[in-house]
Amino acid sequence: MSKFYTEISRYYDYIFPVSDAQLKLIKELAGNPPKDILDVACGSGGYSKALSNEGYTVTAIDLDESMVNSLREANSKVDARVMNMLDIETLNKKYDLIFCIGNSLVHLKDSDEILRFLKACKNCLKDEGRLLIQIINYDRILAKDIKSLPTIKNDEHNITFERYYSYLPDINMVDFKTILKTGQEELENHQLLYPAKSGELKELLNKAGFSNSMYYGSFKKDTYQPMDFYALVIVA
Repeated sequence: MSKFYTEISRYYDYIFPVSDAQLKLIKELAGNPPKDILDVACGSGGYSKALSNEGYTVTAIDLDESMVNSLREANSKVDARVMNMLDIETLNKKYDLIFCIGNSLVHLKDSDEILRFLKACKNCLKDEGRLLIQIINYDRILAKDIKSLPTIKNDEHNITFERYYSYLPDINMVDFKTILKTGQEELENHQLLYPAKSGELKELLNKAGFSNSMYYGSFKKDTYQPMDFYALVIVA
């Protein structure tokens, strides 16, 4: 796990606060509590904490130990673990909903790893269980050669988070450069991401055994238009 994520852990909630639209969709898909939910790549666990407080039984995993520790300290009811998303079957539990948001899926190195993860999700879901995925819309990024995403600003805490993309065609990866600026420091990081497009993900979901996948341009369930939206949200 990149040292960068450990460094930004203390700023994480200021950069990525819990969104009402995201929380609403998660709860809609899970159903009324108590339900079993798995938060994959939970970060500092904002969504896990909110769901736990509303009566859901939540398991949360992330590779960054400092993030997981902060979640454990904030809410002891969440089963928070340091774990690779490819290993979720070792939890030996079935869930009503698994969600992996925040562009986390594309930290996996290729389509083979994504397929492994999707198959693991299928095996960890109850019969009527659902999977929620959200990534950046790479159909649009690649087609329009987009070099950056909107800067995230938190004026109250004097924080800006800049995000830049550079596609590397030789290896079919994106160099994701981020710059976090605070009143005290500036942190720069480079992370290789696998630019999974909607058609490829549809094929992988089918291979993993999912049916009735729905594709949206936002957590508000806007109809997905590949050239119009920043995000790709999938419900399977």
